Amino acid sequence: MVTPGMKVIKYILFVFNLIFYLAGIALIVAGALVQTTFREYFVFFGGQFNAAAIFLIVIGAIIFIVGFFGCFAGYKENNRMIMTFAVLLGIVFILAVAAAIAAKILDNKLSSLVRENMHNTIKDYENGKTTNVWDYTQKLGCCGSNNYTDWRDSGVFANTSSVPDSCCKNTSDHCGAGALAETNPTKIHHEGCAVKVIGLAKNSVIIIGVVALVLAFIQIVGIIITCCLAGAVRKEYTTM
Repeated sequence: MVTPGMKVIKYILFVFNLIFYLAGIALIVAGALVQTTFREYFVFFGGQFNAAAIFLIVIGAIIFIVGFFGCFAGYKENNRMIMTFAVLLGIVFILAVAAAIAAKILDNKLSSLVRENMHNTIKDYENGKTTNVWDYTQKLGCCGSNNYTDWRDSGVFANTSSVPDSCCKNTSDHCGAGALAETNPTKIHHEGCAVKVIGLAKNSVIIIGVVALVLAFIQIVGIIITCCLAGAVRKEYTTM
């Protein structure tokens, strides 16, 4: 006979798994948003942002599998399965903490990483892929890495006193021609793109870190609930 207390713990476990599933969906959505939002900027992050996004999606997928196992274990009232579920929650907890730590590390090095990669890629603007990345980035209303004068270091513009047309406030063919020869060019954006890209990225990194920490807290609650259920199951069957 199942005691009322054990029923309550089982219901709590099912509610926890619902929250668990929602957390998994949140991670998958967060990872997908990072990939879609920053896909064009990945060259400035050295692949680390893409890896972080994939890591979130993988954790989300693991949560779906673990959550299903937890519901099944609670329904079957199998003590070994319930304890296995607790161990799996512990593993997800470790992954969540690792994601939070990785987000903090990435946040600390983000500024220098973006500026270094922007400095390197601006010299290679004539490369097709780099051209597309920079033209897309400068649609944010910026020009160059620190400011528009960075284009003096670009191989393709070094001797032309020009900037890419994507730097222009009103984009048109050859609108960036001769801009660097002017003392204070008014037809192009002056602000550098590094500040804008870093700002966007930092906001996403903060969200990743917060989501990971919330997930870690959920795991602690889940482990406590699961251990209580395991104890209730053990007591139920030893007193029968």
